[in-house]
Amino acid sequence: MGFFYIDYDSLVPQLVPVKLRQPVMLSWLKVVVSPVKWLYNLFNTYRKNNLYLLAHEGQVCFLEAVLNDAFNPVSRGIFITDGPFKDPIFLYLVSETKPVWLGLVSEEGSTTYSDPEVLYTDLETYALGICFIVHVPVLVAAGSGYDVVRLKALVDLYRLPGRNNYSVVTY
Repeated sequence: MGFFYIDYDSLVPQLVPVKLRQPVMLSWLKVVVSPVKWLYNLFNTYRKNNLYLLAHEGQVCFLEAVLNDAFNPVSRGIFITDGPFKDPIFLYLVSETKPVWLGLVSEEGSTTYSDPEVLYTDLETYALGICFIVHVPVLVAAGSGYDVVRLKALVDLYRLPGRNNYSVVTY
């Protein structure tokens, strides 16, 4: 059953002396114990939820498991991929002979690159960068139990704190 299992329905008659075990007395004691049973059930539910919360962490496999348990327990089609990443562009000195065309008018015709490269600051890329993408099947998104706000709340609960931007996409 479990470490915290207590059967109050059988415990009440066992703790009453034999000569006081009349139906009226047992019924009255069961009514007196009913708030304790309610608190006991509340405690067990809270404990079960906390054990589930502690069993999962911010890793991708655990986050996928939580989302699939909540929204798609049968086919388990929700998965997470990394966000788009572009290699950084480095600038070189003229003496290093590794030119990168930045699209300046003075550079036209001096390099072999056909398309200019755009440089961004950290602040510009931070707002646009997506750390990861949550892929949700169309059948799950169209189902009655699906809610984007609840999905984002679960992702925010379990994701690592530094992973700020993410996207939810249906496939």
